[in-house]
Amino acid sequence: MTSRCRHLGLALALLTLALAMACRSATAQNDQPAPPPGTFYITTEERAWLDAHADLRLGMWVGSPPIVFRGRDGAIQGMAPAYVDIVTRKLGLKPRRIRASSLSALWELAKAREVDMMGALPADPVFADDLLLSEPYLLLPIVIATRTEYPMIAGLDDLAGEAVAVEDGHIPHRRIPGDHPAIRLVTVANAEEGLSALLSGRAAAFVAGEATITHLARERGIASIRIAAITEYSSRVSMGIRKDWPELLVLVNRALASISKEEREGIRDYWTVLRDSRWVERPQVWRMVGMVTAGAVFLLTLFFLWNRRLAREIERRKRAEAEHRRALEGSRRIIESADIIIVGLDYAGHVRLFNRAGEAITGYPREELLGRNWFDIVVPRERFPFVWDEFSRLVNEGVRSTADTFESPLLTKGGDTRQILWRNSVTGDGEDGLATISYGTDITHRLQAEEELRLTQFAVDNAAMGVLRIRPSGRIVYANLTAARMLGYTRGELKRKTVMDVTREIPREQWPELWDRLKQSQVVTLETKARTRGDATLPVEITAYHLLFKGTEVAIAFLFDITERKRLETLREDVERLVRHDLRSPTLAVQTLFTLFDRADNLTPDQRELLESVKQASRRMLNIIDMSRVLFKMEAGTYTLSPVAVDLVTVAAAVIEDLRPALRASNVSMAVNLNGDPAGHDNVFMVHAEEMLCYALLANLIKNAVEASPKGSTVTLDLRTSSQHIVTVHNAGVIPEDIRDSFFEKYATSGKIHGTGLGTYTAKLVTTALGGTIDFTTSEADGTTITVRLPVHRDTAPRTGPEPENGP
Repeated sequence: MTSRCRHLGLALALLTLALAMACRSATAQNDQPAPPPGTFYITTEERAWLDAHADLRLGMWVGSPPIVFRGRDGAIQGMAPAYVDIVTRKLGLKPRRIRASSLSALWELAKAREVDMMGALPADPVFADDLLLSEPYLLLPIVIATRTEYPMIAGLDDLAGEAVAVEDGHIPHRRIPGDHPAIRLVTVANAEEGLSALLSGRAAAFVAGEATITHLARERGIASIRIAAITEYSSRVSMGIRKDWPELLVLVNRALASISKEEREGIRDYWTVLRDSRWVERPQVWRMVGMVTAGAVFLLTLFFLWNRRLAREIERRKRAEAEHRRALEGSRRIIESADIIIVGLDYAGHVRLFNRAGEAITGYPREELLGRNWFDIVVPRERFPFVWDEFSRLVNEGVRSTADTFESPLLTKGGDTRQILWRNSVTGDGEDGLATISYGTDITHRLQAEEELRLTQFAVDNAAMGVLRIRPSGRIVYANLTAARMLGYTRGELKRKTVMDVTREIPREQWPELWDRLKQSQVVTLETKARTRGDATLPVEITAYHLLFKGTEVAIAFLFDITERKRLETLREDVERLVRHDLRSPTLAVQTLFTLFDRADNLTPDQRELLESVKQASRRMLNIIDMSRVLFKMEAGTYTLSPVAVDLVTVAAAVIEDLRPALRASNVSMAVNLNGDPAGHDNVFMVHAEEMLCYALLANLIKNAVEASPKGSTVTLDLRTSSQHIVTVHNAGVIPEDIRDSFFEKYATSGKIHGTGLGTYTAKLVTTALGGTIDFTTSEADGTTITVRLPVHRDTAPRTGPEPENGP
């Protein structure tokens, strides 16, 4: 019962306080002289001017209730909008409101001629340089608000050294630094932010209009602040008109002068609390008293029921507030952990929100951007004016659709340009001053990759060879321009065909086998005959690669027209055949002639030695001619081996004897080892081969080793037998790194003026024909060793000792 009485007493005290505040407000209002009503008229010339400028861009800042603010329904309300509505209605104008979150932001828009008239502007000379000011239509005292526990003060002088919150661009913000330099100003965007600074302790006092402070305190239910003192300043509110429209200034002043005292009192009564000591003389006050009394009776009737629900409601609100705090914290974590730029701007483009990803992409710490204009630093409007135009459209018209995206560049702190894809959201006028929130994805690398892809696609489409992309079924899904021209089709026609449709030698039943072969080896090269559009035959070489792309098998085939190569190969074969025939016949004749000379009985020893040298030279010439024919057949895969037992020691001796001039010219010695020991004249090393092939093999390997050896070094030929015949040729030189991967390929040479690159290639062909293998090792420390491994035949026992003597 005691608790209920205490609550009842509190309600009656609140009712009494409300009545007292109403009386004081009425007193203050009646003490303020109203402007005399004037006569309103519009001349013909003025009407014509108004008709030509009827579409008025009206700028309204929304941060100072009850002067001008955004109501709960989103509409702009307050005393200033009420006067603006009367003036525009009298003048017949059709205003289009342009909103700004602060006076400074709206002033910037006015200086940029983006608004024609400002509905509420302090009548201060600082604005006269940019705008025409109307006669003041509101006179509002500026007061000092402090927390209730703050010591009593008499004025601004008592706040020396204290932090005092003031609204950006308002009279206290401009006047206090000069009049009271000892005060530390805390600049806020609007009155709500100023009250927040006062309540949070960031500021010891908040200096603003008395009507604004009392309105916000009443609306927010704030009881912990008080009006501590009245300043020497007052706010005289005028309307601001662009400089080049003096005609409108005359008309606005005339319209303001025509507003009656009753209309002015009605506006003030509607937006302020009545405080007139003669409130009993005002019928509207009596109506208010009656309504309050009836409400009090009704509240007392419901008090006991409401008191029980109050505890539950308080608990529910506590839970809701806790949930709200958790949601805010979750939102903050989401914003900070996002890998995209999140930036919030006010109506003038100042940064109010900036996340960690934005810092990483732009290189700017958020402390350097918060409160500064985005379009002065990160996206300079002088360099990227279209971005500023898009932002202006966005804040005035809103987002066109949920898919409304915008691609634009920005400058990093290091001066680099990044391409960003933005998705924007218009937030309206919130307590945080945000007008838009934009979400940006860095697409710089994606655009670069797309450009590279376009260049690559252009290169493939216009490549000198034909390019086909083929499915496992054999269907062609892509063909470049060269392939289409080569086969005589359009690219679209080729995409409706299969590999079997455009080749003569790949039947459909063999395609699965060929595809399996490609999958296993990953790359296949073959020569075939293509079928062109006119059913003509085109010789081509196809190199196909197997790929697995996103789980889909595909083959990339490169087509080369080898018509000219085939013609040249045929010509080469004909020439080589003619050369072999034309050289072999006279060489045989020479050899026969000198054989007949050898039978003569009257030759001196010197003549016989010279004759033997000529016979050996003719034999070497015949071997070269015959070897060229053999190599041609080996390359064509048509050579048939006729092996016999061949002594490699004897062959090596013949090779060394033939290379004796090269050994002397290079100052290189030659050593022949048998199982690691020097070989003698009576040693043998039998292999199952052809003597001509063995001669060509050893001659090419030893000749290359001699040419690659440093002067004064030794080339070693070592012959060994285990499970295989092993032939090694070692020299102290090193194979150049640029030809190591192609050492056994045709025409591979490096550093030789007269080198043909055929020596090791011939050795490789001969070794393969004999059923063996060949490889090499090379290093600066150990030199180069070429190893040939030949199979051991059962008819050639691995004899490495002296030649057995014939006889019983």
